[in-house]
Amino acid sequence: MVFEVRSTQSEPLSTFFAPAERSSDLELRLEAEQCMANPVACFLMDSMDGLVLILDGNRQVLATNDRVRDVVGSAVETMGHRPGELFGCIHHQEGPGGCGTGAACAHCGAVAAILEVQRTGRAVEGECLLTLRSGEHTQSAEFELAASPLQVGPHTFIVVVLHDQSATKRRESLERLFYHDVANLMQGIRGWADLLASGSTTAPGTAQKLAHLTDLLDRELRSHRAMAQAELGELQPKLRAIQPQEILRDVSDLLTNHALAGNRNVRILPVPEGCLHTDPELLSRVVLNMAVNAMEASAPGGTITLSVALEEQALRFQVHNQGEIAPEHRSRIFQRSFSTKGSSGRGLGTYAMKLFGENVLRGQVSFETGAEGTTFWIRLNR
Repeated sequence: MVFEVRSTQSEPLSTFFAPAERSSDLELRLEAEQCMANPVACFLMDSMDGLVLILDGNRQVLATNDRVRDVVGSAVETMGHRPGELFGCIHHQEGPGGCGTGAACAHCGAVAAILEVQRTGRAVEGECLLTLRSGEHTQSAEFELAASPLQVGPHTFIVVVLHDQSATKRRESLERLFYHDVANLMQGIRGWADLLASGSTTAPGTAQKLAHLTDLLDRELRSHRAMAQAELGELQPKLRAIQPQEILRDVSDLLTNHALAGNRNVRILPVPEGCLHTDPELLSRVVLNMAVNAMEASAPGGTITLSVALEEQALRFQVHNQGEIAPEHRSRIFQRSFSTKGSSGRGLGTYAMKLFGENVLRGQVSFETGAEGTTFWIRLNR
């Protein structure tokens, strides 16, 4: 990576959030030498648990401990990078000056903590949710962080210590989702079973309802198992040829049993002819998550629309609702622990779209939002 020389103009470089100015290569080398000659800095590097980075006043790395190099690779030149650039944050190239200067960076806990240290001169603790890209794969990472100032001669550096909580957060999220979904289905099964046991009903429809709920429970168990495998990179798709209407029909059937289905309208547009080789169960799960998300974002009486667009080399499955995603939420929609529904939200529906749609099915998942509504979509090559 080529680093820019710090601007000598009186006007600051443009940015959407944090300052964009960078130190020159010479400035970095001199600062790094002074930093590593400081016994306190060396002690922190050798003794602190977690990922340790020492940054200069422009938020660029001067030194790291061995744990950082284990994560990013020993061949990577760490000096001069900003944290998001070093770890592969998907937003680090969106701003005019790299990490910290994009619109999405306004919601980054790491950037906020570093700026707070610079503003107050005091230590700051917090957390940071990042979406990281490595090759074709993206992954969510959750860190607890501590940032504090370090005075070395005339320089005020910043020590950032990150503790990766991703495994713990992943387990907690999956357990929370599992117990929520399974408990809801078990409540329905128990209710219908009690009716049969009491002799209050002998209607054939009761047995059919129980069979259907049992099928849904089995589907949920398979889905949670698949998510756990996908997070570990162990899930292999079961590919076969399908027609796109097969997916929309499956999703529509599942939507009829959703708690919000009674006061939302579902419209399915005509589906173009075309064949696709994919895993139908995983694709149905992605589109279903989009549809449930659309229902939750729609007011009672609102309409969600399912459709398929035929492209030259791909099929694009789309789910539209009439709501608009708030600007401050857009860059965080696919993060594992983020939810627009506050503490009651589980934050896994949109994350699972990316996890299954991109990491396993090798498609592209995204959304468009504005005054005319929001459309989530997955594009898969034919």
